[in-house]
Amino acid sequence: MIIDELIFDRTADDVERVKVLKDQIMSEGLDSLTPSEKAEYLAGMKGAYNATDMNRVGTAVQYIAQRMIQLPIDLQTYRENNGVGEDHIFDLPYDTADIVVNPKTDWSVSDIPTVTQIKTYLGNISNLRSILTLPSGTPSPPSTLNGMTYTTANNLERILWVVYQALLQVESEAYDLIDRAILDRWHSDEFYANEI
Repeated sequence: MIIDELIFDRTADDVERVKVLKDQIMSEGLDSLTPSEKAEYLAGMKGAYNATDMNRVGTAVQYIAQRMIQLPIDLQTYRENNGVGEDHIFDLPYDTADIVVNPKTDWSVSDIPTVTQIKTYLGNISNLRSILTLPSGTPSPPSTLNGMTYTTANNLERILWVVYQALLQVESEAYDLIDRAILDRWHSDEFYANEI
């Protein structure tokens, strides 16, 4: 699952490793790397931020947004299948109309993101971050990627991970509430059946 692929543990050492290999390539050429160094460099290093990272974030945004939009439908189906009527107590703490994202998931290494694309990229994360109540200390996305650091990169993906964890909590609580209504109805039906 894409959520399990999010990276938010980059370090200064990861960035330095990219710099060392890149400097060697720039001064001596790609062939100066050992086969293992070349494989490491071409595999997409944690200390670099590139198309692979942007596609992972875009895919995570898409996945979370789809899950948020689908959850009310799934809960309604579950209630209906179990004879539980609609009630405001089953309302979710968000409105699906507020989920407005447009993730790009097909970045290539030759792409140079435009200002508009970066605004959309960061806006997608901001939008999902604003939908649910998140724990204090959850970072906010920056307004730009100018001067991006490994901490910025970590925070972008950490936000998505935290949003997803919050969504799982909302989902779990919603199903628990419906299950209690099912049990209450079952106990109520059993009580009346035994009284006759």
